[in-house]
Amino acid sequence: MKPRIGITSRFRTSVQSHCIHQGYIDHVVRAGGLPVVIPCTDDALCEPYLSLVDGIMLTGGEDIDPAHCTGTTRQTGYAYQPVRDRFELRLTKAALESGTPVLGICRGCQILYAATDGPLLPHIPDVNGGVVTHRVSVTETSRHYVNLAEDGRVALAYGKQAVEVTSYHHQGLAEQEPGASPWRVTARSDDSLIEALELPGSAWVVGVLWHPELPADADGGEPDPLISAFVAAAAGTS
Repeated sequence: MKPRIGITSRFRTSVQSHCIHQGYIDHVVRAGGLPVVIPCTDDALCEPYLSLVDGIMLTGGEDIDPAHCTGTTRQTGYAYQPVRDRFELRLTKAALESGTPVLGICRGCQILYAATDGPLLPHIPDVNGGVVTHRVSVTETSRHYVNLAEDGRVALAYGKQAVEVTSYHHQGLAEQEPGASPWRVTARSDDSLIEALELPGSAWVVGVLWHPELPADADGGEPDPLISAFVAAAAGTS
């Protein structure tokens, strides 16, 4: 039986629709999973949705409302999605408590971090001196390399010590004092900023700030190796 992968959606107010980029769907299908799109709605539905799936993929999207995380401040005129924030944070905490495999992508990685009280960086260009471009503009992705921890789940998935990634974020993950965080950092960009983290232990829980689902037609239809590793974990085969 194919592992059921719950994939969170974003709400587009302009078209009044729960939406999801095809790349998330395509790569899960190619990796042998059965995508189950989860609308971010009433957070009382988080546990029922979690009971239906074998793994949770937290997807990209808007900045997290500062009311639901630390380290950032409210931007005037920005269209936050507090309903989605509440839903994904509750879903994430429930998934972590149950040992459900989780892959957080971009915003999803930030949700994972915020769910365990990890602080965010409000605007990367303010702290990295432009050493690495994490996005070209609000409508354009960038490409850059990340360096992987040798024995981390990300490096094991890719079989490499460095990979070139598609990046599209302006907020990041702030460092914490040693021992203050449950997370292990398993990838950094050349500006030394955190690019991936994972929870030590038996549960497969990984967050990456890049977009492994992009492009949707990468490698002639082959699934991204990290997404494949996640789907395999949800299937109970790794």
